[in-house]
Amino acid sequence: NIKQPGFSWNTDFIFSYTHAEITTLHSLKRVFDFVAGTGFGKVGYPHRALFSIPFRGLNNEGMPTFLDQDGNVSISGIYFQEREKLDFLKYEGPAEPTVFGSLGNIFTYKTLRLNVFITYSFGNKVRLDRVFKAVYSDIDAMPKEFKNRWVLAGDEERTNIPVIISRRQYTGNSKITNVSYGYNAYNYSDERIADGGFVRMKEISLSYDMPKRLLSRAGIKNASMKLQGTNLFLLYADSKLNGHDPEFFHAGGVSAPLSKQFTLTLRLGI
Repeated sequence: NIKQPGFSWNTDFIFSYTHAEITTLHSLKRVFDFVAGTGFGKVGYPHRALFSIPFRGLNNEGMPTFLDQDGNVSISGIYFQEREKLDFLKYEGPAEPTVFGSLGNIFTYKTLRLNVFITYSFGNKVRLDRVFKAVYSDIDAMPKEFKNRWVLAGDEERTNIPVIISRRQYTGNSKITNVSYGYNAYNYSDERIADGGFVRMKEISLSYDMPKRLLSRAGIKNASMKLQGTNLFLLYADSKLNGHDPEFFHAGGVSAPLSKQFTLTLRLGI
Protein backbone atom coordinates (compact mmCIF):
# COMPACT_ATOMS: atom_id res chain seq x y z
CA ASN A 1 0.00 0.00 0.00
CA ILE A 2 2.80 2.41 0.94
CA LYS A 3 6.50 2.11 0.23
CA GLN A 4 8.72 4.99 1.27
CA PRO A 5 12.27 5.30 2.61
CA GLY A 6 12.13 4.06 6.19
CA PHE A 7 8.41 3.11 6.11
CA SER A 8 6.26 0.53 4.35
CA TRP A 9 2.76 -0.93 4.71
CA ASN A 10 1.88 -4.29 3.13
CA THR A 11 -1.49 -6.01 3.13
CA ASP A 12 -2.32 -9.65 2.42
CA PHE A 13 -5.99 -10.59 1.97
CA ILE A 14 -7.20 -14.16 1.56
CA PHE A 15 -10.81 -14.89 0.60
CA SER A 16 -12.16 -18.40 0.09
CA TYR A 17 -15.65 -19.43 -0.92
CA THR A 18 -17.01 -22.95 -1.19
CA HIS A 19 -20.34 -24.22 -2.47
CA ALA A 20 -21.60 -27.76 -2.00
CA GLU A 21 -24.93 -29.15 -3.16
CA ILE A 22 -26.33 -32.67 -3.17
CA THR A 23 -27.80 -33.54 -6.57
CA THR A 24 -28.69 -37.20 -6.02
CA LEU A 25 -29.45 -39.02 -2.79
CA HIS A 26 -31.37 -42.23 -2.18
CA SER A 27 -32.00 -42.22 1.53
CA LEU A 28 -34.87 -41.68 3.94
CA LYS A 29 -33.88 -40.02 7.19
CA ARG A 30 -35.75 -38.98 10.31
CA VAL A 31 -36.70 -35.52 11.48
CA PHE A 32 -34.12 -35.87 14.24
CA ASP A 33 -31.29 -36.41 11.74
CA PHE A 34 -31.95 -33.03 10.14
CA VAL A 35 -32.29 -30.98 13.34
CA ALA A 36 -29.64 -32.62 15.55
CA GLY A 37 -26.99 -29.96 14.93
CA THR A 38 -24.39 -31.80 12.88
CA GLY A 39 -26.40 -31.31 9.69
CA PHE A 40 -27.56 -33.91 7.21
CA GLY A 41 -27.90 -34.42 3.48
CA LYS A 42 -30.93 -33.52 1.36
CA VAL A 43 -31.20 -33.06 -2.39
CA GLY A 44 -30.73 -29.42 -3.35
CA TYR A 45 -28.94 -28.54 -0.09
CA PRO A 46 -25.36 -28.73 1.23
CA HIS A 47 -24.12 -32.12 2.41
CA ARG A 48 -24.39 -30.90 6.02
CA ALA A 49 -27.60 -28.88 5.89
CA LEU A 50 -29.04 -27.79 9.23
CA PHE A 51 -32.82 -27.66 9.72
CA SER A 52 -35.05 -26.62 12.61
CA ILE A 53 -38.52 -27.27 13.96
CA PRO A 54 -40.60 -24.08 13.39
CA PHE A 55 -41.29 -22.37 16.71
CA ARG A 56 -44.72 -20.75 17.04
CA GLY A 57 -44.38 -18.86 20.34
CA LEU A 58 -45.37 -19.59 23.92
CA ASN A 59 -48.93 -20.37 25.00
CA ASN A 60 -50.69 -18.60 27.88
CA GLU A 61 -48.99 -20.94 30.35
CA GLY A 62 -45.51 -20.23 29.03
CA MET A 63 -45.00 -23.56 27.28
CA PRO A 64 -43.54 -23.67 23.75
CA THR A 65 -45.64 -24.47 20.69
CA PHE A 66 -44.53 -25.63 17.25
CA LEU A 67 -45.69 -26.34 13.74
CA ASP A 68 -45.70 -30.13 13.43
CA GLN A 69 -45.42 -32.50 10.48
CA ASP A 70 -49.22 -32.49 10.01
CA GLY A 71 -49.49 -28.70 9.80
CA ASN A 72 -50.90 -28.29 13.30
CA VAL A 73 -49.62 -25.99 16.04
CA SER A 74 -49.10 -27.99 19.21
CA ILE A 75 -46.77 -28.57 22.15
CA SER A 76 -45.99 -32.26 21.88
CA GLY A 77 -47.05 -33.12 18.33
CA ILE A 78 -43.56 -33.34 16.84
CA TYR A 79 -42.71 -36.89 15.81
CA PHE A 80 -38.90 -37.09 15.68
CA GLN A 81 -38.96 -40.46 13.91
CA GLU A 82 -41.00 -39.13 10.96
CA ARG A 83 -39.35 -39.99 7.60
CA GLU A 84 -41.89 -38.88 5.00
CA LYS A 85 -43.36 -35.52 6.09
CA LEU A 86 -40.24 -33.38 6.23
CA ASP A 87 -41.24 -30.27 4.31
CA PHE A 88 -42.41 -28.51 7.48
CA LEU A 89 -38.81 -28.20 8.70
CA LYS A 90 -37.13 -24.80 8.36
CA TYR A 91 -33.78 -24.66 6.58
CA GLU A 92 -31.22 -22.66 8.58
CA GLY A 93 -28.07 -23.00 6.52
CA PRO A 94 -24.99 -25.21 6.26
CA ALA A 95 -23.26 -26.51 9.36
CA GLU A 96 -19.88 -25.75 7.77
CA PRO A 97 -18.65 -22.24 6.84
CA THR A 98 -18.81 -21.21 3.19
CA VAL A 99 -16.66 -18.06 3.42
CA PHE A 100 -13.35 -17.91 5.27
CA GLY A 101 -9.95 -16.28 5.05
CA SER A 102 -7.66 -13.74 6.64
CA LEU A 103 -6.46 -10.15 6.54
CA GLY A 104 -2.86 -9.34 7.41
CA ASN A 105 -1.20 -5.92 7.69
CA ILE A 106 2.52 -5.42 8.22
CA PHE A 107 3.87 -1.99 9.06
CA THR A 108 7.62 -1.44 8.93
CA TYR A 109 9.34 1.67 10.29
CA LYS A 110 13.13 1.58 10.17
CA THR A 111 13.95 -1.42 12.41
CA LEU A 112 10.44 -1.81 13.88
CA ARG A 113 7.93 -4.25 12.41
CA LEU A 114 4.26 -4.42 13.44
CA ASN A 115 2.11 -7.35 12.28
CA VAL A 116 -1.70 -7.29 12.71
CA PHE A 117 -3.34 -10.53 11.57
CA ILE A 118 -7.12 -11.13 11.48
CA THR A 119 -8.99 -14.33 10.54
CA TYR A 120 -12.66 -14.66 9.67
CA SER A 121 -15.30 -17.24 8.81
CA PHE A 122 -18.95 -16.88 7.77
CA GLY A 123 -21.90 -18.72 6.26
CA ASN A 124 -22.61 -21.46 8.79
CA LYS A 125 -25.18 -21.93 11.54
CA VAL A 126 -24.80 -23.71 14.87
CA ARG A 127 -27.30 -25.41 17.16
CA LEU A 128 -27.14 -24.03 20.71
CA ASP A 129 -26.80 -26.26 23.77
CA ARG A 130 -29.80 -28.40 24.65
CA VAL A 131 -30.40 -26.90 28.09
CA PHE A 132 -34.20 -26.82 28.19
CA LYS A 133 -36.25 -29.67 29.62
CA ALA A 134 -39.49 -30.28 31.45
CA VAL A 135 -37.90 -31.27 34.77
CA TYR A 136 -34.73 -29.90 36.37
CA SER A 137 -32.78 -31.19 39.32
CA ASP A 138 -30.91 -29.32 42.05
CA ILE A 139 -27.59 -29.96 40.29
CA ASP A 140 -28.61 -28.58 36.87
CA ALA A 141 -26.69 -25.50 35.75
CA MET A 142 -29.01 -22.83 34.38
CA PRO A 143 -27.79 -20.61 31.53
CA LYS A 144 -28.43 -16.90 31.70
CA GLU A 145 -31.31 -17.15 29.19
CA PHE A 146 -33.45 -18.34 32.10
CA LYS A 147 -33.44 -14.80 33.51
CA ASN A 148 -35.79 -13.80 30.66
CA ARG A 149 -38.10 -16.83 30.91
CA TRP A 150 -41.91 -16.74 31.08
CA VAL A 151 -43.00 -16.11 34.69
CA LEU A 152 -46.41 -14.40 34.68
CA ALA A 153 -49.44 -14.42 32.40
CA GLY A 154 -48.82 -12.09 29.49
CA ASP A 155 -45.06 -12.73 29.39
CA GLU A 156 -45.58 -14.65 26.15
CA GLU A 157 -45.85 -11.23 24.48
CA ARG A 158 -42.32 -10.24 25.47
CA THR A 159 -40.25 -13.42 25.62
CA ASN A 160 -39.71 -16.72 23.82
CA ILE A 161 -38.00 -18.43 26.76
CA PRO A 162 -40.32 -21.16 28.15
CA VAL A 163 -41.53 -21.34 31.73
CA ILE A 164 -39.95 -23.66 34.28
CA ILE A 165 -43.09 -25.73 34.62
CA SER A 166 -44.66 -26.72 37.90
CA ARG A 167 -45.39 -30.27 39.02
CA ARG A 168 -49.07 -29.63 38.28
CA GLN A 169 -48.30 -28.60 34.70
CA TYR A 170 -46.07 -31.62 34.22
CA THR A 171 -48.48 -34.24 35.48
CA GLY A 172 -51.95 -32.73 35.38
CA ASN A 173 -52.42 -31.21 31.94
CA SER A 174 -54.75 -33.58 30.12
CA LYS A 175 -54.40 -31.68 26.84
CA ILE A 176 -50.74 -32.57 26.54
CA THR A 177 -49.67 -36.15 25.92
CA ASN A 178 -46.12 -35.60 27.16
CA VAL A 179 -44.94 -32.07 27.90
CA SER A 180 -41.30 -33.20 27.84
CA TYR A 181 -41.64 -33.66 24.05
CA GLY A 182 -42.34 -29.94 23.75
CA TYR A 183 -39.21 -28.93 25.65
CA ASN A 184 -37.13 -31.35 23.64
CA ALA A 185 -38.56 -29.85 20.44
CA TYR A 186 -37.68 -26.37 21.73
CA ASN A 187 -34.00 -27.38 21.88
CA TYR A 188 -34.20 -28.27 18.18
CA SER A 189 -36.30 -25.29 17.09
CA ASP A 190 -35.28 -22.20 15.14
CA GLU A 191 -35.14 -20.33 18.47
CA ARG A 192 -32.00 -22.30 19.35
CA ILE A 193 -29.95 -21.37 16.30
CA ALA A 194 -27.03 -18.95 16.22
CA ASP A 195 -24.79 -17.52 13.53
CA GLY A 196 -21.50 -19.42 13.40
CA GLY A 197 -19.59 -16.58 11.75
CA PHE A 198 -16.75 -14.77 13.52
CA VAL A 199 -13.93 -12.26 13.04
CA ARG A 200 -10.93 -12.94 15.27
CA MET A 201 -7.90 -10.83 16.12
CA LYS A 202 -5.60 -13.77 15.66
CA GLU A 203 -2.22 -12.15 16.21
CA ILE A 204 -0.51 -8.85 16.96
CA SER A 205 3.27 -8.81 17.08
CA LEU A 206 5.93 -6.14 17.36
CA SER A 207 9.56 -6.89 16.52
CA TYR A 208 12.69 -4.78 16.78
CA ASP A 209 16.01 -5.40 14.99
CA MET A 210 18.90 -3.98 16.98
CA PRO A 211 21.37 -1.78 15.04
CA LYS A 212 24.27 -3.83 13.73
CA ARG A 213 26.79 -1.09 14.42
CA LEU A 214 26.10 -1.44 18.13
CA LEU A 215 26.15 -5.23 18.05
CA SER A 216 29.46 -5.49 16.21
CA ARG A 217 31.27 -4.08 19.23
CA ALA A 218 30.03 -7.07 21.26
CA GLY A 219 30.87 -9.57 18.53
CA ILE A 220 27.22 -10.24 17.69
CA LYS A 221 26.16 -10.39 14.04
CA ASN A 222 22.45 -9.70 14.57
CA ALA A 223 19.86 -9.55 17.33
CA SER A 224 16.13 -8.99 17.48
CA MET A 225 13.30 -8.94 19.99
CA LYS A 226 9.69 -9.86 19.32
CA LEU A 227 6.59 -9.52 21.50
CA GLN A 228 3.65 -11.53 20.18
CA GLY A 229 0.04 -11.92 21.31
CA THR A 230 -2.11 -14.71 19.86
CA ASN A 231 -5.89 -15.34 20.05
CA LEU A 232 -6.39 -11.94 21.64
CA PHE A 233 -10.13 -11.41 21.18
CA LEU A 234 -13.13 -11.76 18.88
CA LEU A 235 -14.08 -8.70 16.88
CA TYR A 236 -17.42 -10.30 16.01
CA ALA A 237 -19.43 -13.28 17.25
CA ASP A 238 -23.17 -13.84 17.64
CA SER A 239 -24.34 -12.74 21.11
CA LYS A 240 -26.59 -15.83 21.25
CA LEU A 241 -23.47 -17.96 21.72
CA ASN A 242 -23.10 -16.53 25.25
CA GLY A 243 -19.33 -16.72 25.29
CA HIS A 244 -18.89 -20.01 23.45
CA ASP A 245 -16.15 -19.90 20.85
CA PRO A 246 -17.76 -20.09 17.38
CA GLU A 247 -14.58 -21.42 15.76
CA PHE A 248 -14.52 -24.48 18.01
CA PHE A 249 -18.18 -24.75 18.95
CA HIS A 250 -18.74 -28.24 20.45
CA ALA A 251 -15.40 -29.43 19.05
CA GLY A 252 -14.53 -32.41 21.22
CA GLY A 253 -17.27 -31.38 23.63
CA VAL A 254 -15.49 -28.13 24.51
CA SER A 255 -16.78 -24.70 23.50
CA ALA A 256 -14.71 -22.50 25.82
CA PRO A 257 -12.95 -19.46 24.32
CA LEU A 258 -9.40 -19.97 23.11
CA SER A 259 -6.82 -18.97 25.68
CA LYS A 260 -4.71 -15.89 24.99
CA GLN A 261 -0.98 -16.47 24.50
CA PHE A 262 1.82 -13.96 24.92
CA THR A 263 5.37 -14.68 23.81
CA LEU A 264 8.59 -12.70 24.14
CA THR A 265 11.38 -13.90 21.86
CA LEU A 266 15.03 -12.84 21.77
CA ARG A 267 17.15 -13.92 18.79
CA LEU A 268 20.91 -13.67 18.69
CA GLY A 269 23.24 -14.41 15.77
CA ILE A 270 26.87 -14.95 16.65
